[in-house]
Amino acid sequence: MKLKDRYRQLQDPAFVKRMVTRSVHASMQLEAQTVPLHRVEELYEEVQREQAAKPAAPAAP
Repeated sequence: MKLKDRYRQLQDPAFVKRMVTRSVHASMQLEAQTVPLHRVEELYEEVQREQAAKPAAPAAP
């Protein structure tokens, strides 16, 4: 069983964004690297746009 099948909320992009950005933000705070949550969200969106712009890699044989 795949992870996405077992945990349906992982198919929701808003849930994944919230989970990733909050986790990164909390980790940075623990390291005394204060970055506003909105900046982490902006960086997440930027990475998502870059990923969407990349051509898909061919499947391995």
